Amino acid sequence: MRHMLTKSFHRLWFSQALSTLGDIWYILALVVTLYNLSGSALVTALYPLLRSTGMTVGSIFSPVITPRFRLSRLLNICLGGQTLGLGLLAMYILVCSKEQLSVVLLVGIVFFISILEGIAGPVRSSLVPLTVPETSLLQANGVLAGVVQTCSLAGWALGSIIVSWLGAGQVVIISALLLGVAWSVSSLIRENGPVTPEASNANSWFGSIQAGWRQYFRVPKLRLLFWMNTWEGLFGAVFAGAFLLVFVGKRLHAEEIWWGWINGAYLGGFTIVSLLVSRLSRQMPNLGMMLTVGSGCYAIITLGFGYTSSPLVALGVMLILGASQSVKDLAERTLIQTSVPTSELPPIFAAQSSLISLLYGVSLLLCGWIADTMGIQALYFFAAAGFAVSSAGAVTFILVYDPRQKG
Repeated sequence: MRHMLTKSFHRLWFSQALSTLGDIWYILALVVTLYNLSGSALVTALYPLLRSTGMTVGSIFSPVITPRFRLSRLLNICLGGQTLGLGLLAMYILVCSKEQLSVVLLVGIVFFISILEGIAGPVRSSLVPLTVPETSLLQANGVLAGVVQTCSLAGWALGSIIVSWLGAGQVVIISALLLGVAWSVSSLIRENGPVTPEASNANSWFGSIQAGWRQYFRVPKLRLLFWMNTWEGLFGAVFAGAFLLVFVGKRLHAEEIWWGWINGAYLGGFTIVSLLVSRLSRQMPNLGMMLTVGSGCYAIITLGFGYTSSPLVALGVMLILGASQSVKDLAERTLIQTSVPTSELPPIFAAQSSLISLLYGVSLLLCGWIADTMGIQALYFFAAAGFAVSSAGAVTFILVYDPRQKG
């Protein structure tokens, strides 16, 4: 089945792998630099928030930009801009002394790079159906998800060692080189299908931004996915590092090292299933059933996780949770890619990215309030209920639509 994945797709996933590693390593280098520069945990903690805000801004304005370029060309421009930004960042850190470095300038460059990341994300997702046949979409999505998670595991595991060994400035240079190679590889990607149409001069910026949201509510299948994304997003932060750390200490009564292992188990389960799907999916399966099984298992296992009191059992539960999330995400992404024409995908993926980012901020506040007022165990019970409501959308999906999802 490998022959169904084209050269352009292989270039796409290879570019994604390099940019994922580069992003993770420059994040680690910047966190170390900001902490050494400011000595403030608050300033350092604001960096992920700033990066998330920049990516959200990029996602929101992505529909304004995508109609004006071929998607492969736009991805190439974004990666080129990120490479330039990281190169300038590396030079600034290496040339200036600690006293000369400005936190404002550092975070300004980071914000610029994050906006480009926010634009590139929906573009990559929209490029997949333009580089492989429709029957290979699930396999292609599995490859991309597996590559991203594998690089994430390797990046976070090795990144802190590399930063402490080489120093922040040198690591940012390595990140810039990785992004530079990704930029070069992306220039070789060619779409097999129709390109995004030219933007209409009469179409306002606000109208372009609304395009993806209008599609979400116009297409019945996407309305159900919107329902699922909303309910899952409200509790999406429940497995964020901070809440898991509290759960490990207060519920499992285990040492902090288990926190790292449990996080790794989740990523491991996600990666294993993604790679298995990429190897085993010889034809398009019943995506509605995948969506239902993945979301249903995620809700049930989250409930079970709340009752867990053994660190070893929690490790196994998180492995299954990661696997369930992978099944659901792959089915959802493939359903979006097959529900509308390829020219309409960029604004839809941009709207989805914006929705997830915005809900994640709400989720952090909601989950924090529940954990503080009702206890960390209650948080996972509420999350399981939210995920169950989300999975009701998947059940509706499989009852209403053709099992082969060709509508």
